Amino acid sequence: MPLPDPVAHRLIQARHLLAGNPELAMENQVRDPATEPPTNVHPDHAEVLQAANGFVLGAVRLNEGPPLSDWNPFARLAPDQDPPPGTWYVVGNVAAVGLLVLNEDDNSIWLVDDTPGGSWQDGTAYRRLTDNLATFLEDFVFGPRYRELSDTIDDAWAAVIPKLDELQPLVEYVRYEATEPNRRMTYPGVFALANGLAHAKRLTPEDLAWWRAHNDLMNDTYPDPASTNPSVYDRGQHPGARAYFRADAHDLLRITRGYLHLLDRYDVDWRELRTYDPGHILYADDVQVVAEPWRTTC
Repeated sequence: MPLPDPVAHRLIQARHLLAGNPELAMENQVRDPATEPPTNVHPDHAEVLQAANGFVLGAVRLNEGPPLSDWNPFARLAPDQDPPPGTWYVVGNVAAVGLLVLNEDDNSIWLVDDTPGGSWQDGTAYRRLTDNLATFLEDFVFGPRYRELSDTIDDAWAAVIPKLDELQPLVEYVRYEATEPNRRMTYPGVFALANGLAHAKRLTPEDLAWWRAHNDLMNDTYPDPASTNPSVYDRGQHPGARAYFRADAHDLLRITRGYLHLLDRYDVDWRELRTYDPGHILYADDVQVVAEPWRTTC
């Protein structure tokens, strides 16, 4: 089940908020997102980890799945307690309570008490929380049911949720780049690819005149990030820095389509990337950003 945009956006906003607020981050440690989905977890969980790998959302930690392929989340039940039927994946844990597990049979999310025999007053050792992982995040992590998981008065996550509500909606970004890396193992953008054709003297006189005229137009109309902040493309400081256009920069994208048509005429392969989370923003203006991919930590 695809992760709904509102939930994915909340996860992205939470990471940016915590990454930019050291005081909140101390209480809600956050790691960078995984560059690839883990292979040992349910696909629904893998999609969440793409947006929020290693999050500690108050009492809730989303982890990378079971440490062993035959992990049994119900192994600590008492002899007279039978686990519910299903195929189970560990998707996280709730501090001082137990494991969060996903039932592949119906995608429901359950909370399993990790105290041998269970410690809940009603005598149960597990309970069904929601129909799916997205609903769990929406209701329990970012919604009013969070206190059903943690009633700790000084839980710092209670201060995060109102701050998320104050944030502006996320912006969608688009990038056009080569389909194959160059010698530096980076993917040149659309303008670099067009410049490469010109510098290699592959353009016809008509296309060369178009390229020169439109390069001048772009230089006169739109700011150059490197002129404002020369360090953004410094390979030593930001080796993975890449430019993205705002998806609502319609005039810029209209001109860019001309460059894409130029590449097509010379059989230069390119691809389109769209994202609400380009990475750590190094530079931003009204039409573009330069961002460095989040670094994956262990």
